[in-house]
Amino acid sequence: MWPILFCSILSLAIFFERLYMIMKSRRYVWESISRYKVKPLTDEGSSTSCNGIVKDLLSCTDNYSGNTLHDIEHRMYRFATVFIQSLEKRLNWLAIIGNVAPLLGLLGTVTGMIRVFMAIQDMQGQVNPSALAGGIWEALITTAFGLIVAIPTLVAYHYFEDRIDEMVNAIKDIIHVILENKHEC
Repeated sequence: MWPILFCSILSLAIFFERLYMIMKSRRYVWESISRYKVKPLTDEGSSTSCNGIVKDLLSCTDNYSGNTLHDIEHRMYRFATVFIQSLEKRLNWLAIIGNVAPLLGLLGTVTGMIRVFMAIQDMQGQVNPSALAGGIWEALITTAFGLIVAIPTLVAYHYFEDRIDEMVNAIKDIIHVILENKHEC
């Protein structure tokens, strides 16, 4: 039970930390993209009116007038990759906890059943249900707690993955819009 409790505490800590970071980043991405789409890039000076990720992506194009669009695109994608990697930090721990917690519960089931069979052996076949109840109870409770930790942890992991995928697609779209506007300049 102690390892399962540790997993649940770790899972909660990672969940709240990632929830804060992803909500903050979503605001940073979506607000700047929606403002940029309302007032798209029409000249070189308009990049100063942008904020958030659009401003950061546009800064990848500044002072690189001698470079090709491919070089500018590469810089923007490199910036976006670093940004997305910062969002994905510690998400793998949620997946690990979601997979390990049920296994720890099953380990508790096995040890509980071992105790039951050892008690039966010690009683030389004269089974006393109250003596067996402790082992069966241990087996059932550890399995239940392993699943109680794993299910919401895996749901949180997939929720965060979906939110990050949405941001990745939005960032790719805005990079294409910026490159098209740069190409037209």
